[in-house]
Amino acid sequence: MKFLIALIALVVLAAGLFFAVFAVEPAVEPGGGGSLEYVVEKDSASDSDVGSSGLVNVGGSGGREIGNVGTVSAVLAGDGLAAVALGTGILRGAVVDPDGTPLGGAEITLTRFGSESFFLADPDPSNDIKTLTGADGKFEFDGVPVFGDYALIATMESFTRTEVPSIIVQDGKVTEVPPIQLGTGVTIRGRVTDSGGNFVAGAKLVLSQSVFNVRVVDASTRDGAVEVASNEEGLFSFNNVAQGANYSMRVSAEGYGSIIKLGIPVLKDEDTEVDFVLEVASLIAGMVLAADTGEPIPGVTIEAYSVNNTEARSATSATTTESGDFEIADINPGPYQLVARHPRYKAEARTRVDSGEMDVSITLQPLPVVTGQVVDLSSGKAVNNFEVQLRQSIANSQGLSSAVAGTRARFKDTGGQFEILVPKAGEYMVEAIASGFAETNSEPFQVQPSTNMSGVIVRMTRGGAIIGKVLGEGGQPLQGAVIETRDKEWSDDLFWQSLGAQAPGNATEATAKSGADGSFRIAALTPANYQLVVRHRDYAVKYVKDLIVTEGQEFNAPSIQLAKGAVVSGMVLDPGGSPMAGAIVKMYPTSAGGSQHSASTDPQGGFSVKNIRAGSYKIHATRARKGGDSPFQENSDLKRTQRTITVQDGQILSGMDFKLSDR
Repeated sequence: MKFLIALIALVVLAAGLFFAVFAVEPAVEPGGGGSLEYVVEKDSASDSDVGSSGLVNVGGSGGREIGNVGTVSAVLAGDGLAAVALGTGILRGAVVDPDGTPLGGAEITLTRFGSESFFLADPDPSNDIKTLTGADGKFEFDGVPVFGDYALIATMESFTRTEVPSIIVQDGKVTEVPPIQLGTGVTIRGRVTDSGGNFVAGAKLVLSQSVFNVRVVDASTRDGAVEVASNEEGLFSFNNVAQGANYSMRVSAEGYGSIIKLGIPVLKDEDTEVDFVLEVASLIAGMVLAADTGEPIPGVTIEAYSVNNTEARSATSATTTESGDFEIADINPGPYQLVARHPRYKAEARTRVDSGEMDVSITLQPLPVVTGQVVDLSSGKAVNNFEVQLRQSIANSQGLSSAVAGTRARFKDTGGQFEILVPKAGEYMVEAIASGFAETNSEPFQVQPSTNMSGVIVRMTRGGAIIGKVLGEGGQPLQGAVIETRDKEWSDDLFWQSLGAQAPGNATEATAKSGADGSFRIAALTPANYQLVVRHRDYAVKYVKDLIVTEGQEFNAPSIQLAKGAVVSGMVLDPGGSPMAGAIVKMYPTSAGGSQHSASTDPQGGFSVKNIRAGSYKIHATRARKGGDSPFQENSDLKRTQRTITVQDGQILSGMDFKLSDR
C-alpha cells in the first residue's frame, strides 16, 4: 500500500523536475493555467470584493495549532507549526577574507532553497532571513527551526558570492559553521556587437548560475544574478565571479533581439571571454480571445521561446492590453513557440510562429469553475470565514485522497459562497477548513472540460477528538510534549516531507502541547485512521498508530510513555588527521520505528546526536561542503565511512569517530 502511494508520488516528483530543468522551452500541461491560489473577502450585503483583483497567494501548509503551542522567532520557507513541533536552535559563524581577516558588513542569508537544494515547487525567498556581520565578522541566527539542509549565502562588494550548503540546525543546540571565506574570483569579459559588426553600447547583460533565471522573468539576486551594461565600445566585464561553475547569460539591447547563452564554463584561476552578436529586433503581434465568448482577454502573459537548436537562445514575454492585443518587439528573426498563460484559462501553446507575423490569434479555453456553499451541518447556517481546496481520490488506495496543488483559497463571505478554478477535467471533492470544525469534504462530483460545476455543498461537521496523556521518565506526567496528528500512511522521512500539503491521506494535521499534568486534547479532527507523532526535547520521538477517530466521539489514547533514547557522539577527522569543523554526520534507521538524525561537527570536530530510538542504524560522515565542490566527493565519503550500529534506550555510545580519505 505504502509502496503504491510512494510510487505515485515519485512519478509526480520526477515530472516536476523535468519541467523545472527544461524551463527554457516549456511543455504546456493540460489545464496548466498557472497558480490558482487566491483570496476573496466578500461581504454579501455590500457585494463588494476586497482588493482590485481578488487574486493573491495564500501561504501555509494547512496544519492547525491547538492549545498553547507558542511561537518561534524565525520561521523559514514553510511553516511555523513544524518549527514548533521540531524545536529550534542557534546558528553562528563568521566571514573572513582570503587572508583570514574578519569582514564586517557582509550580508548573510539563511534559506532552505540554496542552489543545491531539492524542492518540488518554485523556491519562495519571502521567508529567508538576513543579517549583517558585525565588526568582528561574526553573525548569529537565533530561534531557527530544526532542519537538515539549510544554505548560507554570503555576499559583499568586491568579493564573490559564496554559498555554504547542507547546514544542519539541531533542537536546542548551537551550530557553529566554519568561517566562510570570501574570495575575489575571476572575470568574465567580452564584447557585444550587432550583425553588421557595430559596437552595441548600453546592452544589458545578466549573469546567473540558475536555470530558472534563463526564463523570461527578470533576473533575481537570490541566486547571485548580477547585471552590467556594455560601454561605448560594446565591452562588458563581470568581476569577482565564483570559480568552477557553469553560468547562463541573458543579453538585451533596445532595438535588438535578446538572446540567452547557456553553459558558460568558468574554470578555476582562469578568466573567461565570451562575445555576443545581436540581430536587429523583429516583431510578433496578435490578439488573445476567450473561446467561450470571443471577447479579448487582457492581462495574458505571452512567452516567446526560440525553437532553433542553437547555443544562444531567445526568450522574452509580453502582456496583452485591455483590448487583448500583444506585441513582442525584442526577438531575433526565426521561428518561436508562444505560450499564453492566464490564471483563469487553460495555458495554450503555439508550437511554431515565425517572426514578422503580425496577426497571430490565440484562443484560450476558460478553466472550469466550481461554485457552492459551506454550511454548518448541525444548524444549516452558512459558515462565513473558511478555506477550500480541491481533492482527488488516489486510485487503489482504500479511500485516500490528495489535495490538488494550487487550488487552496480563502473566503470571507456572509453567505458561505465559494468559487474554485479547476486545473483540468476529472472527479473531485471540495474540502472546507474553518475554525471550530473538522476538515470536511463535499460529495464527489465530476468536472467536464470547459464546463462549470455549481451547487456543491460542503456540510461541515465538528469531527472527533483524540485525548491522552504523555509520560516521561519514571512514568511522571510530562509537560510541553508536542503531539502531531498524521494520516496512518504518513512516514517521518524526507520524501514525505517534500510532498507537503499534497501528501496523500484524509486525516487532519493538527498540533497540541501537553499540559502540566501531561494531558492533551486535539479536537475537530476529520474521521479517519490516525497516528500521533510525539516529540519532546529531552526524549526520543514516539509514534502511536491506529487511532480511529469517528464523528462526535473522543478517542482515549493509551498513556504515551516516552523513552530517553540513546546518545551517539564522536569526532570527524580530515584526511590529514586533524579535527574537521562543519562535517556532516547522518543516521538512517534500518529497523522499524526509527527516525533519521543529522548533526554537524563543532569547531573541534566533535558531534553529538541525542534522543535516538532503540534500534539499528546506518551512520556515515561526509566532509564540510562548499559551493562548487564535486558532488561525487560526498558519495565517496559516504561509501568509505558508512557502518551499522545498534543502540539501546538510555545507552551512551561515545567514540564514534570517522576519518575521511582522499583516495
